Amino acid sequence: MTGVDRATAADADEVGRFQTRCWEQTYRGIVPDAFLDAAGDDGASRTRAARWAGRIASGARTVMTTRSVDGTLVGVASAARASAPADGLPALELCTLYVDQDAQGTGVADALLAATVGDEDAHLLVFTSNERARRFYRRHGFAPEGEPAVDPGTGLDEERWVRRSGGR
Repeated sequence: MTGVDRATAADADEVGRFQTRCWEQTYRGIVPDAFLDAAGDDGASRTRAARWAGRIASGARTVMTTRSVDGTLVGVASAARASAPADGLPALELCTLYVDQDAQGTGVADALLAATVGDEDAHLLVFTSNERARRFYRRHGFAPEGEPAVDPGTGLDEERWVRRSGGR
């Protein structure tokens, strides 16, 4: 790993393709195949890249990337801060944390989490079926809060996980 850097608009296409690759690696056999197949087509790829470009350009999210020594993108994370958090949640939300399967277990996810949310109180959504991610977030002080909900895009159960430094 070469370090963690803030993404620029020039990274948006690559980040969109990377997101597709990570979903394929992580969720094939869990998420309906039709959902993953549609995400890999050219139209979806352009839409995804445009979304990332908008997030990066607007500053709506802090988007961080990390690369292998040869320059290959191996991790992406993003976070957003709400001005009026809902339901007593922390203002900071970890929106994205994707790590290429070949880089999992190497500290990439730890570095990306530190770069996007640090030690702040934060919340995130995680698929109930993603045991590896649940173990990772628990190790970093997050815990499930509230009842699981169904993700409208995939039909999978997801949980809200929260890390609080004190109180509630």
